[in-house]
Amino acid sequence: MESNEQGSQEKWKGKAIAEVKGVKAEKVWPLLEDFFGLSKWFPTPMCIPVEGISGIPGCVRFCGGFKTPVDDDAKKSVNWTKQKLLSIDPARWTFTYCIVDSNVGFHSYLATWTVRPTAEGCEVEWLYEVEPVQGWTLEYLDSFIDKGLFAMAKNMEQGLKTMEEALMSHK
Repeated sequence: MESNEQGSQEKWKGKAIAEVKGVKAEKVWPLLEDFFGLSKWFPTPMCIPVEGISGIPGCVRFCGGFKTPVDDDAKKSVNWTKQKLLSIDPARWTFTYCIVDSNVGFHSYLATWTVRPTAEGCEVEWLYEVEPVQGWTLEYLDSFIDKGLFAMAKNMEQGLKTMEEALMSHK
């Protein structure tokens, strides 16, 4: 994959999977289905609706304020992406989106997220592909996505368990 000519490399492809222990897929799906609500769970400081209705194909969100593996501490600008929901299938607990614009070098980025039941709860799978990103390695991208998905799964797990415990103690 070593080449300096843009467009001559194959797209980078990857997959991340994170477990959400003790929580059923049907409880996690509504949290992901809220396309504009990403920052409630994912370690992205802001997720702002740009156009459309959350969860309806064609809607666009602006996500910003996140750190990338290539940022140095002196960086002053805010990292951001604009993401468009391409398709959603609530019956299969899956959706696909693309990045339509960004300042972090993502071109032709396409991702699919799927929730699947497991014996201990559920898992969230994130499949992605993108043209090689200048200044990055595929390992940087894999690490960035793995860490973000893991943090999101832990936030969902904790949030849903806290809600369940609070509702049970209220009875």
